Amino acid sequence: MTKANILIIDDEVDLCQSLLELLEEEEYKVFIAHSGKEGLIKVKENLPDLVLLDIKMTGIDGIETLERITALDKDISVIMLTAYQTVETAVKAMKLGAYDYISKPFNYEELKIIIKRALQAHDLSQEVISLRHQLRDKFNFKNIIGKSDKIKEVLYKIEKVAPTNATVLIRGDSGSGKELIAKTIHQYSPRRDRPFIAVDCASLPETLIESELFGHTKGAFTGAIAKKIGKFELAQSGTFFLDEIGNLPVNIQAKLLRALQEGEINRIGEKYPIKIDVRMIIASNTNLEEDIKRGTFREDLYYRINVFSIFLPTLKERKEDIPLLALHFLNQFNPIFRKNIKNISEESMKLLINYFWPGNIRELQNVIQQAIIMAEDIILPEHLPFYIKENKIGADLMPTLLSEKDQNNFPHDFSLKKNISQLSRDTERRIILEVLKRTNWNKAKAARLLKINYKTLYLKIKEYNLHPTNL
Repeated sequence: MTKANILIIDDEVDLCQSLLELLEEEEYKVFIAHSGKEGLIKVKENLPDLVLLDIKMTGIDGIETLERITALDKDISVIMLTAYQTVETAVKAMKLGAYDYISKPFNYEELKIIIKRALQAHDLSQEVISLRHQLRDKFNFKNIIGKSDKIKEVLYKIEKVAPTNATVLIRGDSGSGKELIAKTIHQYSPRRDRPFIAVDCASLPETLIESELFGHTKGAFTGAIAKKIGKFELAQSGTFFLDEIGNLPVNIQAKLLRALQEGEINRIGEKYPIKIDVRMIIASNTNLEEDIKRGTFREDLYYRINVFSIFLPTLKERKEDIPLLALHFLNQFNPIFRKNIKNISEESMKLLINYFWPGNIRELQNVIQQAIIMAEDIILPEHLPFYIKENKIGADLMPTLLSEKDQNNFPHDFSLKKNISQLSRDTERRIILEVLKRTNWNKAKAARLLKINYKTLYLKIKEYNLHPTNL
């Protein structure tokens, strides 16, 4: 691997020589400038990855030099070198875009650590930028972050199906990014300038689903005080994204099937059908084949929607994407929380990579937001939730395994013993399965973590047919 280029800008000749020897021992390629003016020339000539910049120099001072470097290339990392008396100025420099500062006389080991962190942050930033350019050139998909083979396969499928009018079935666990994929397909389809309408079947009460999808006329039922346009009509000529279709009641599934086959719908209380022209994208986090066997999902509807399938990997199946995603969220939420967190420490990144992410990308996003709030300069292990540091699952981790609907039902107490009757079957199964995996199928330990008795767990395992040999 090629070592980084580092430019030292400082008018102290002896200090520059000491730094040159130190950094060359670390196999960095080092350049020296003894003034701000000379430094700016060398920035243009050598395109350094990192600049060590003295604040107090004759002629152009460090602050002005920093501003000019940033104007030339905002991706160059800059570490300010400052005397004790100018620490306040160094803080100002960080607000102007400097990565960090270190006070003179400084500890060389500390300086090497700061340099290493700055270069790691720079490399990750460049990787994200490069990846986005590659995707834009090849796929034009700017919102999807990842370099793993599994995510490349997803991107390839999006590229192929987006220009068509084919119905798409997106399969993946909760939090894996199904709606983002649906929006991307719409964005790069011929219908991009028409509406994108999304409905989450899991979030709608059964009594309102039909009206929400198909609409109703005034007086069609008690409480129908005005005509309502359904989501199908709102999506006319555009894309209709139906999320978590496994939660759709069987009687509504029959009406959905007719709408897809005939290209027309009936508002509740309306005599005559309405023609529709929508591109359907369907998503599910459940095993629809198993739902068919249980009689909770129509087989004919399954074959009607399963025209072109995209399977989204879980985050633990694409671990090489975690650093890119974590940095992406760091850059995304820094300005929202009015913070300037520079990087994620190597120790913290290892913890993130080794964690099993039952809540997938949504959980990683939430963890990075929490860490940004807690951190002052760099995200350290103590800024991460305890369960990530300990890499374990228990009742305190339950929120990451619940759907948003389930979380709204009981946001304060996630004891499975208390809430098991309120959970959807899919969520309950997912929670139990994850705990069993994390305990190496030790049922006694799993029952303790879930705060249920062994017999209840045994019955649930039998009900959901949970065995290591058939998963």
